[in-house]
Amino acid sequence: MLYRFIMLSAVLGLCGTLSSAQNPPAADRISADTPDGALVCAATRFRGEPLSIEQDDGMVELRWLTPSQNVLRITLTGPGCRFIDVRGVGLSEAWILP
Repeated sequence: MLYRFIMLSAVLGLCGTLSSAQNPPAADRISADTPDGALVCAATRFRGEPLSIEQDDGMVELRWLTPSQNVLRITLTGPGCRFIDVRGVGLSEAWILP
């Protein structure tokens, strides 16, 4: 439980840094194979913050809280931030256009 809290605190700090950055990293240089990479990918495409993260068979699934308090389920994989599936209410409002 303490590990999850520490990990989530670190992730929230990372997302806050990314949202304030003027030039986020290019998606082709990021790999969504790891939880950290998936968080970076999601933060460059969606406004909000992570609620939870799970990794399974090379894919990462995030529960993402949007600024309007909706929850998105985001599934990513591989190099280049490949979004497999994104579901939830408020998707278009949270989406950051490229």
